[in-house]
Amino acid sequence: MPPEDAAGTIIGKTVTIKGEIEGNEALTIEGIVEGKVTLQNDIRVKASGVVNADVHSRSITIEGSVSGNIVAQDKVEIMPQGIMVGDIKAPRVVINDGALLKGQVEMDISEDKIKAKREGIGSSSRPGGSFLPPRPPAAPGAAA
Repeated sequence: MPPEDAAGTIIGKTVTIKGEIEGNEALTIEGIVEGKVTLQNDIRVKASGVVNADVHSRSITIEGSVSGNIVAQDKVEIMPQGIMVGDIKAPRVVINDGALLKGQVEMDISEDKIKAKREGIGSSSRPGGSFLPPRPPAAPGAAA
């Protein structure tokens, strides 16, 4: 996520937008947005921001309230004071302690990443060894 002072569009606290927003630059929402948001960049919903829309973006950070489904190419992060009602689909999702989420999360990842992660978990060359704890010994007289 870019720094808070990064260039981009700011929807101020007293502004309400109804309809569709499309674009390529970063967007900070401090007011109210209703409809649909499609951006090729990052979105930050500030604590005063309220979004009642489906959102498609590179990433989104939620400090305020979002009601609608989110699809992000990179990451969705719900900050401690954030509220999200709707489904999330993104390769990386961060839900901070105190954040509220009502909906489903789908980590949109490729089969290659899953395979690589599984191979890494079973590797003994990894620090700490295998991810799984050792199996306890069988009880005497138990079938193997």
